Amino acid sequence: MTVVVVSTGGTIASTEDDGGDATPDLGGADLVAAVPGLDDVALRVEEFSTIPSPHFTVEGMLDLATLVRDLDADPAVEGVVVTQGTDVLEETAYFLDLCYEGETPVAVTGAMRNPSLASPDGPANLLAAVRTALDPDARGRGVLVAFAGRVLPAREATKVHSQMVDTFRCPEFGPVGVAEEGSVTWRRRAEHPDPTFDPDPDRLTNDVAAVYVTADAPASHLSAHADAAAVCLAATGAGHVPETIVDALEDLRTAEIPVIVTTRCPEGRLARETYGFRGSERTLQRLGCRFSDLNLQKTRIRAIVARAAGRLDDAFDEA
Repeated sequence: MTVVVVSTGGTIASTEDDGGDATPDLGGADLVAAVPGLDDVALRVEEFSTIPSPHFTVEGMLDLATLVRDLDADPAVEGVVVTQGTDVLEETAYFLDLCYEGETPVAVTGAMRNPSLASPDGPANLLAAVRTALDPDARGRGVLVAFAGRVLPAREATKVHSQMVDTFRCPEFGPVGVAEEGSVTWRRRAEHPDPTFDPDPDRLTNDVAAVYVTADAPASHLSAHADAAAVCLAATGAGHVPETIVDALEDLRTAEIPVIVTTRCPEGRLARETYGFRGSERTLQRLGCRFSDLNLQKTRIRAIVARAAGRLDDAFDEA
């Protein structure tokens, strides 16, 4: 049985160039060769890309999801590990999770320190990801993120620090397990309320806006997206927006542009019946907004995937 390592680039695959800048130029075979402790594992490497993760497109994410599904269909593959840069790792992992319902464990990992730096974390993260993908209890848990010794569900994992090596956390509920001494200790099983989608490549678009609401935000922050395929909005608190943008929300409704609202808070969900002022959750309900229980970046990913599958109504609760 084999673990397939799918290499996509990022810091984990970066080395310093002549100017001292890190660029992703290492292939999957180079990554695997740098990891002690994998001698007893049958590994196969798939070279998907060598790009910085901010350059990843939704089309690339869909191609990656197709590859993961194909690997799941291969009876010789026992686990899949995807390596990527950390900037959009949580979005890629969640995209994969939304498109995957296989039993083969899939673990996504990366690094905060490239191999040219002191104490690079890539080898340890890759080893933990391989051990996670090989663990029988990882089966059926959806896509996982293995990072800095923690095992996190893709739906909940988020990058919380710009530079620290233990950057990935589940702010509200914590990890599902920890990788230690060559094995994984599991502590909970994450709820997975999202349906699985099969996006149509011809319907896939990145034209889904993500708007972060701040104090006294002007209407132009929303009206700028009057032609978008959908708008995702991170509201303040339990689902509140300044009165200044309510009319712009009305205009989006008139134009039949879907609006999906979440909270900008790192934990918690939107209220349904606590406040009634203009711009409260009651206003969002009246305007037909859909509600999300994910952070803004993941809300946008789910909107992109669900819209491409023609199932936007299935993806989010009606407020």
